[in-house]
Amino acid sequence: MQLSSEKKLPMKYPPKKQVNWPLLAILFLAALLRFGGLSWCLPYSPHPDEWNMAAAITRLDWKGAFDPKFYAYGQFPLYLSYLSTTLYNSLPWIKIQEINIQEATFFLRFWSALAGVGTVYLVYLISKKLTPTTHPRHFDFAQCKLATHNPQLTPLLASLLAAFTPGLVQISHFGTTESLLSFFFLLALLLSFAILEKKRLKYYLFAGIILGLAIGTKISGLLFAFPIFLVFLIQFLAVLKNENRLKNTGQLFLKNFVFLVFLVLLVLLSSPYLVLAFKASRSTLLYETSVATGTSPVFYTRQFINTTPVLFQLQKIFPYALGWPIFTLGTLGFFLVLVLLIKSILKRKRVSRLNTYFLILNTAFIVYFLSQAFLFCKWTRFMAPIFAFFPIFAAFFLSYLRNLRCLSYLIVLFSVFPGLLFSFIYFSPDIRFTASEWIYKNIPSNSQILFDTGNVLDIPISPPNYQLPITNYSLVSFDFYHLDENPELFSELLHYLETSDYIIVPSRRIFANHLRIAEKYPKTAKYYQLLFSGKLGFVQIAKIEPFYSKIFKDEEAEETFTVFDHPTIRIYRKNVNLTKTDYENLFQ
Repeated sequence: MQLSSEKKLPMKYPPKKQVNWPLLAILFLAALLRFGGLSWCLPYSPHPDEWNMAAAITRLDWKGAFDPKFYAYGQFPLYLSYLSTTLYNSLPWIKIQEINIQEATFFLRFWSALAGVGTVYLVYLISKKLTPTTHPRHFDFAQCKLATHNPQLTPLLASLLAAFTPGLVQISHFGTTESLLSFFFLLALLLSFAILEKKRLKYYLFAGIILGLAIGTKISGLLFAFPIFLVFLIQFLAVLKNENRLKNTGQLFLKNFVFLVFLVLLVLLSSPYLVLAFKASRSTLLYETSVATGTSPVFYTRQFINTTPVLFQLQKIFPYALGWPIFTLGTLGFFLVLVLLIKSILKRKRVSRLNTYFLILNTAFIVYFLSQAFLFCKWTRFMAPIFAFFPIFAAFFLSYLRNLRCLSYLIVLFSVFPGLLFSFIYFSPDIRFTASEWIYKNIPSNSQILFDTGNVLDIPISPPNYQLPITNYSLVSFDFYHLDENPELFSELLHYLETSDYIIVPSRRIFANHLRIAEKYPKTAKYYQLLFSGKLGFVQIAKIEPFYSKIFKDEEAEETFTVFDHPTIRIYRKNVNLTKTDYENLFQ
């Protein structure tokens, strides 16, 4: 028997996937910045939404059918944290029997931090989808040829910037809805790309699940459905041009029907009391909407009086929540993509897939921004779901500057600097603990201290593991919000000014807003003008502020960016004794 002379071909094995070490390093840094200092300010909770959510978790039980009796948001984050806390307490070495607010707060923050790390990873995946194969300066949207010399560089850069974005670090430390919403928005965007590219039923199913959980987190999650809706329109228009339009239209509508079924199902499962407590949920939603639109004026929204939509966000939110470098680069990247996209569409009739990806990205960003920008209330948290878009746009812009590589590296260094410094807020003792220690050491016992009301957490508070004896004070929490409306309050203020030894201004929350609109609140504005000028007979003896605020002067930002986790605290001591009549004359 003769052996075959044919040579045996070597067996081919699928190439091994290389470990993306740079991405892992970035995710590790993101996790460090988000999980580090997660117990900041505990056992206290200075964020009102966080406190309300944590309190709602402590009310969940079988007897009450898991009704949180709190309907400002959906129940999904509450159930998620309740399950986590219950599993934790079931460990044999844990002796806690009932869920307390401190536990609930921690696990709310845990899921925010985890979603924050997931957001950084999604920024990488989305940027990878948007990364073309040639240098951006010579890209061609229509032929899908937009890329850098290194396809991995742009998505890595985007994820690095996202890891160090101050606003993303901040919302990851709040046990609220913003970090989850940011994660869900990006995931919905990524799934819209998958639906457009692969058209498989499973992606419609996943999209329905994600959108259902987003709405189950907060009703505004409905806005995250826009990328999916836009893909549906694109596919529907394409189907109309197809020869088998009837069959393809039926398949398209069937897939979207599956999407809607799972969306509704997950909303009901994750937030059942949207239906079971419909009247209460509807009433709460209507109230929250009326506050957001300004039809129901409340004292804690006065900072938005006489503010200009869009301009306010560009001046008071994005520069601080993103840091000036990422905000500037992201804005330039957004407009660069917009201009190049328009030019490409005008030049060619056929729209490439990459064109469509960028169209979805930019349109989703614009739709969300405009839907929130023109509300009366312009809180930082309303813009939080689009913070992660800026690192994506910024990385694209930097990839456009490939020929200026050294300059780009220097820009990246400056871009991560604000986020790195911002994270020290959570690695350091909470500023309220620092201020309280100073007060206990420097203000004599039995002193009367006058301070602003309206803060969730009033100081002084007992810091954890504090060794010195706690001093007794006569603390007067005064309602400056209604000083101009209630004559009795003005009389009380004159009395407290006469009898108080010290004044504490615990944050910029009242004085910054009322001094800006002094014509509406003349007495309140006058009080702070007299206090800061020294005419009330009090002199400032301490200004306790975080290191980050000293550098970036972020007291000028929208108030909720600072007052919850790093307010600047001012302390005044009486150095001139004035009578009630003297004080009354000063207000004339």
